[in-house]
Amino acid sequence: MGLLDRFLGDVARKSLRDAIDSATGRNSAPPMPTAPVPQQQSQPLPTNYVPDLDIEQKLDKILSTQFPAYGFGKEVPPTTLGAVGANMMPYTYVVYLNGQPKLFIMRCWSNTCASRGYRFSKEFAASQGIPLINFLESLPNEESYIIDRLHQFL
Repeated sequence: MGLLDRFLGDVARKSLRDAIDSATGRNSAPPMPTAPVPQQQSQPLPTNYVPDLDIEQKLDKILSTQFPAYGFGKEVPPTTLGAVGANMMPYTYVVYLNGQPKLFIMRCWSNTCASRGYRFSKEFAASQGIPLINFLESLPNEESYIIDRLHQFL
């Protein structure tokens, strides 16, 4: 009988709530405006408009145009470069010159640098004497900034 009492109690409570809501108008649709809402005019995009690119798209473009002598790999696990161990984050980019890694690049979010996998990947880069740089996803990372940072390390 306890289950039946609880069920009937829930049904009664819901009915009472629905009745109160309909009487007070709490769940009713918002009133319709009496005056027509003006249509917003959309401006045509300029012919030279370039939409914002994410950090990977910017890096793809910059590495291929500004650093043509270098090759690069994407999402490279440290274990393919000789690292031993689990739980390592892949490098977003590995920049190569003559087949040798010269720079590791990590795309990071607000909490990436606190993760164990990031720390292990960073330690491996340091043990190999290869610089590791980060680009935070939450920052604008203008193309000029990316180019300047890459020139510092390449």
